[in-house]
Amino acid sequence: MNEWMQQYWTFYHAGVFIFLVAGLALIFRFLILRKKKKQPGETKLSFKHWNERFNKDFEQLELEMRKFPHLPKEAVKLLKKAYKKEQKKEKKEDSLKENESVKKIREELAKGTSTEEVLKYHSNRIYVLNFFGNKEASQVEQFREEISFLLQVAQPADEVVVKLNSPGGVVQNYGLASSQIARLRQHEIKCTVCVDLVAASGGYMMAAVADKIVAAPFAIIGSIGVVAGLPNFHRVLKKHEVDYYLFTAGKYKRTVTPLGEVTEEGQEKMQQDLEAIHHSFKKLIVDHRKEIDIEEVATGEFWLAEEAKEKGLVDEILTSDDYLFDKMKDFEIIEITTEDSRNRIEKLLQGGIELFQSFGRRTSLEDSEIPGLIR
Repeated sequence: MNEWMQQYWTFYHAGVFIFLVAGLALIFRFLILRKKKKQPGETKLSFKHWNERFNKDFEQLELEMRKFPHLPKEAVKLLKKAYKKEQKKEKKEDSLKENESVKKIREELAKGTSTEEVLKYHSNRIYVLNFFGNKEASQVEQFREEISFLLQVAQPADEVVVKLNSPGGVVQNYGLASSQIARLRQHEIKCTVCVDLVAASGGYMMAAVADKIVAAPFAIIGSIGVVAGLPNFHRVLKKHEVDYYLFTAGKYKRTVTPLGEVTEEGQEKMQQDLEAIHHSFKKLIVDHRKEIDIEEVATGEFWLAEEAKEKGLVDEILTSDDYLFDKMKDFEIIEITTEDSRNRIEKLLQGGIELFQSFGRRTSLEDSEIPGLIR
């Protein structure tokens, strides 16, 4: 045995052995973690309570202020005394409000109202969702899960705020996204959309379904239109004597394709399809924002929020931060996000798939010519 070790067990062999053991350990670890990983289709939500998010920072700031006071001690004493009085007054006012709520709830319960019905109209929560839209509206799957969750916990007295930023994209994807907001309204849950950057085309289709639209002063709003485009290489193929065969069943199964000859009839049918989608888009907006002059705004143009408000596309000029900060006085604000369980390789592969899909012809509710947007 010793002779064999001396003859064959070199540094090279030792290195290979250590490498193999380390590799097996990594594979074993990967398999264990994979077992622990949540099952496909399972959604994991995380929650952030806005009302208390700066509490630790305030405490730290107060400690620092005590170390380096910028006022005379006597002035600090006076301010502390005044502050205590203010706190006492606020507590008294809060106590009166609480007593009033308790009184109302007691009266309703005495009438025989169920606890479920009482809670419906005495809840005071705002749930915040985020939707960052791309061309494929790839966030729509997690958005629909978040909405499904809220339909089980939100009460009619609550409010859902969707922080929306999107330049639009594929028709069917944004149609599904707007339908998710419609689900809230169908269940009589108030929904407000806040736009800090852009809600154009498909993005505005989503916003229009909400009860209220709040936009930051320089947010881009509108672009109510439909676009479809693709290159056609038929003449290139013809020049090089390459034949392209396309077999269909149905007169209009394919009208305009990248390789086939584009006929006048095909172009007319494509335009009719776009007009039909545009008509449905306009109808959706009119159904939810009846005061709008739809023919004036459905030209494909976009506006800054101030002008959009004048045209009835927006209800209030305010950033999402200011809107939620004002609500914080009377409501508990809870932000809901979906945790992404994919690893880096899975995310990279998904990004590649989406990029590949974007090269195909898609009819889009999208504005790619907005200044400052790179598409």
